[in-house]
Amino acid sequence: MTDQATRLRSIIGDELVARRIQADRSTSTDDEFTLDAHSTVAGTMRRSAKAIAITSGKGGVGKSNIAVNLAASMAQTGKRVVLLDADLGLANADVLCSITPRRTIEHVLEGRATLREIMVPGPGGFMLVPGASGVADMADLEPQHRRILLRELLRLERTADVILVDTGAGIGRSVVGFAVAAERVMVVCTPEPTSITDAYGMIKSLLSVSRDISIRLLVNMVESEAEGRDVHLRMQQACSTFLRYPIGLAGFVPRDPMVSQAVRDQLPFVIGSPNGLATRQIRAIAASELGERSSEPSKEAQHGFFNRFTRWLGFSDDVERAGR
Repeated sequence: MTDQATRLRSIIGDELVARRIQADRSTSTDDEFTLDAHSTVAGTMRRSAKAIAITSGKGGVGKSNIAVNLAASMAQTGKRVVLLDADLGLANADVLCSITPRRTIEHVLEGRATLREIMVPGPGGFMLVPGASGVADMADLEPQHRRILLRELLRLERTADVILVDTGAGIGRSVVGFAVAAERVMVVCTPEPTSITDAYGMIKSLLSVSRDISIRLLVNMVESEAEGRDVHLRMQQACSTFLRYPIGLAGFVPRDPMVSQAVRDQLPFVIGSPNGLATRQIRAIAASELGERSSEPSKEAQHGFFNRFTRWLGFSDDVERAGR
């Protein structure tokens, strides 16, 4: 463990990696996930939306802003895009879009509305499923609440082309559950050493659950292309060395004063600053994500977001009822 810590520290370049190694020593079984082998009703699905999770190892890296702008950019291409704000602790995608929803996912869990009923149009043409604050962890929901959620996710996947999932930050159970259910995961970090370290921890947590997902790194707030590529190179070296996973690069978004202005204006910067530096990079990333899909998807990918999420929850009875 000491040798590993030394080598990892030399790659990432920050002494705080020791904190990650120490955390690995004391990993609790409460935070571990197991995907069961139960079959689901996913085989009866008529279609499967492409699901992309946007997550991060820590807050404050611009994850939700990236998610909102990717949704707007993808929707502008004519795709039916749904942004699911899955941060059940500090949902804020609606704030970034200057939307005050009358109902949130909490109303869905209580059986007072459907996902379709709470969805609201977002700027650029995507549909937003507003998150809620203070809702229990998905894995801790009451059985009837799980059944409602599973049924609604199934319906959602049948009607969208792309589902973007803005997860919470960190390696909590709901965060990891939503992320591993996606066909592709973007882990957002910044060039700060603490952010890089926490992003590595998130990648490690995801791979400990499933290696049948495509994880890419998105480096936000870079000063230059060279800085972004350097961060990716260091992360790629760490992941290849210790996780046997050569992580790809989703892209990098430059530090752009128009991004901060857009947050203050509560308008996606791809709309407020259509020719900005950050906008150009987001559009390139969106085009890449929409254009790339394995020509021979794995059996898991064929089953779709609904199937993988319900398997993570691990409640076969709920899945059976959800599909009826």
